[in-house]
Amino acid sequence: MKINNDTLSTIISCLFFALFSWIAILLLSSKFFDTFSYIFFVFIRDHGLFAFLTNCILLCGSVVALGFLIVASWYQKLDVWLYAFALVVCIGFVYIVVFCVSDEPIPQEITDVLLIESSIDHRSVIESIWDYKLRILLSIIVYVFFIFMPLTFALLHLVPNTKTYTGWLLEIAKPSFNTIVIALFACAFQPFYLKANAYDYVDLVLFIAGIVLLCVVLVRERYELNFYGYSNLAMLLIGVALVALCSNLLASSDQYFSVRYTLYAFVFVVWCIECMYGYITYEEQPK
Repeated sequence: MKINNDTLSTIISCLFFALFSWIAILLLSSKFFDTFSYIFFVFIRDHGLFAFLTNCILLCGSVVALGFLIVASWYQKLDVWLYAFALVVCIGFVYIVVFCVSDEPIPQEITDVLLIESSIDHRSVIESIWDYKLRILLSIIVYVFFIFMPLTFALLHLVPNTKTYTGWLLEIAKPSFNTIVIALFACAFQPFYLKANAYDYVDLVLFIAGIVLLCVVLVRERYELNFYGYSNLAMLLIGVALVALCSNLLASSDQYFSVRYTLYAFVFVVWCIECMYGYITYEEQPK
């Protein structure tokens, strides 16, 4: 697990704080103020604010990938695999945004967003899994590659040999501590009770396992975190408490996952930026 204390880490932490604050304000406003009781549900609708934020984050990631290609070409510091990776990220993110925007927006009433009973409770487990295959696939990717793998490697002291080309690539692609924390916050955004599907409980168990694993790694390895590292950790803990407090609100609509899509997009873009930045600033590339 990489502990980054550079300028990029500071910028990412500030952006995470802004995103976290916005989500917290929406949840608390809908929970405790009658005037704003539906504001959260307004923003999680299809083609709502969070869908717009997701597209903006992906477009920013595409622009950064394009900038990486230009800078790497300018300094003649190109690696075929990372060049292809940046190209795929640039084109892929744009394609996802265009594909989502090209869908005809269907007017959606608040009452439709809140019809969780008719949309979920009467489905079988297989039907629910098939209907939500995209969110399940994304969650599996985040849990495996951004939470369990880096934390397990850190716990077992598995360090790639950076003198080899493969080890060098693995070191660059290793998620940082900040990325892991943001990924855990994304996975925390789920109702902790009043769940409607069996796989929702699997999601909760995996999240709890990720939190426990992070705590074990931090206690055993005694990483030295800076102010922003502790701030991100504090936001994760506050976020878990906030989600637990507002779980009945999230359980009112299965479209709460719009927020997780936004956070997942942020995790993927942050990881891509860290990989590209690590490549440019890495001292020596093995042959």
